[in-house]
Amino acid sequence: MGRKEPREPRLAARLLEPGPVVLVTTQYRAHPNVMTAAWVMPLSLEPTRIGLAVHPSRLTHELLSKGEYFALNILTLEHLLAIHLCGTLSGRDVDKFTRAQLHPVDALEVDVPVLEEAVAHIECGVIARLSLGDHDLFVGEVIAAAADTELFGERWLQLEEEPLVHHVGAEWYAALARVSRARLPGEEEEEAQEESER
Repeated sequence: MGRKEPREPRLAARLLEPGPVVLVTTQYRAHPNVMTAAWVMPLSLEPTRIGLAVHPSRLTHELLSKGEYFALNILTLEHLLAIHLCGTLSGRDVDKFTRAQLHPVDALEVDVPVLEEAVAHIECGVIARLSLGDHDLFVGEVIAAAADTELFGERWLQLEEEPLVHHVGAEWYAALARVSRARLPGEEEEEAQEESER
């Protein structure tokens, strides 16, 4: 392991890379938009709530502030160029769905599109907005979710074949392709005992 050196505090967010990049879909009246977001996090299990940080200059911020819903679309590495494009271009200047060759379809419950290409999506209703500095945190309550059954059970399954995309800074991304299970001493024996009692 190398030597640790001090870094600028603003780089701390990159040290805490929280999870897969999502494409956020929003809509107000007849104006849909899609934006790449990496600053997304679970906030509560009961009720199920998710936080999404968005800069006020973004069209997505405007649509979230005016609309009631948003969806988080999870895509795999196969769609890296579309993911990067949706985080680089503005929906004020270009139809990102067309430019990124993404296909919006009806959501299960909310009035925003979800992406046909997504291996999973989460539909949320906006319940709060907090100004926390240069980004605002939108809190969404989960209304519906769907996931590809071959890729997701109660966890992500086939990540080697269909890796999720993680943003590690600027135009750099990483793919999580190996999943490891951590077990404390004795847990394997307990699981075997429980299995034999069934």
